Amino acid sequence: MSQASTSAFGSDAVFGAGVATRERLAYLHYFRGLTMLQIMIMHAGRGFMLRGYDEPVAASNPVFIANDILFHNTTLYFTLISGIFYSRSLSKQPVTDFYKGRLRNIAAPYVVMTVLFTTLVFFLSANGAPDGISIGSFARTLGYNLLWGEAQVVYWYIPVVLLLYALSPVLHALLASRFRNLLLASAIILPMLFSRTGTEVTLSTILYFTGAYIIGLYLGRDIEGRLTDVSRYAWLLGLLAVAATATLVVLNARDIDYWGPTSLRESVYYVQKLSLGLLLMLWVWRFSGGLPPGPARLLSLFGSYAFGLYFLHGFVFRRFIGFSADIASSPDSNWDLVLGGAITFLLGTATCFAVIFVLRWVLGRYSRLVVGA
Repeated sequence: MSQASTSAFGSDAVFGAGVATRERLAYLHYFRGLTMLQIMIMHAGRGFMLRGYDEPVAASNPVFIANDILFHNTTLYFTLISGIFYSRSLSKQPVTDFYKGRLRNIAAPYVVMTVLFTTLVFFLSANGAPDGISIGSFARTLGYNLLWGEAQVVYWYIPVVLLLYALSPVLHALLASRFRNLLLASAIILPMLFSRTGTEVTLSTILYFTGAYIIGLYLGRDIEGRLTDVSRYAWLLGLLAVAATATLVVLNARDIDYWGPTSLRESVYYVQKLSLGLLLMLWVWRFSGGLPPGPARLLSLFGSYAFGLYFLHGFVFRRFIGFSADIASSPDSNWDLVLGGAITFLLGTATCFAVIFVLRWVLGRYSRLVVGA
């Protein structure tokens, strides 16, 4: 397999690839695109409601609740796909080649983008004013951002997935051993006890996403056969998804969350997103070949450029929030909240694609360090 075929986020394993276009499964490529689309809708809506007005929109607002319930934690879908592709393809590489590939194709762009945004924010902030510039302070900020994924609000996922890849050979081997059932049970139970802690990289967050990754690894060992098995229980997944969604409505409406150290919402989100993720995967598996050209091209576009979109969209969306608020000016109108999020999403997404295409044109093959190849 050529280096070019595995170098981009659109075709790299952080977001569930790592195989050449001619080899990849079309339905997983579409699923990756659908996942990226949902994440961007989530952040456009939430970002607008948190930053568009003088005061953040209340978390009890029905539009805020709907946005969270529909799209929060869809990053778990990326984790599922990444596990699938490791088992199906990347596990066949020598371990040293696999690790070199993750450093080149994931860690290197992450470092470049973290340095870029850390430098930009540091020297434009009050802390970085000319009379307050300190190389030591900058170095500490950069080191912190690299370790914990703090350069942009969505970068937390990269340290998590890099750790998952470091563990991949061991987890993959365990799934072929007598410990398989214990590992799969842990992948279901532990994330419901150890909650994701927002955008902070903690042991709980790592365990939360490790569960989905293990399930992806299990599916990827025989993806067609196991999707066939899963399809027999689609009705049960549907019931779980509906029950979890209804529970989330109640938990959000009544402002119920923590039970001791465990976030009940994050526990239910885990059940909801795993159920919905498997149902969406089944849907694209069965029907992706019959998608109309327009939706197929759209999902393929988001899937192919998931790397650049993920790294850019948070920063770019924030540039349009003020403009969106000028048009959708009433925080008391739910229609304005929807409109403001939609404007932020459309303008921000178009800008992200424009930046990606320009960088690819200007940088050529070196664009992989920023937006993928």
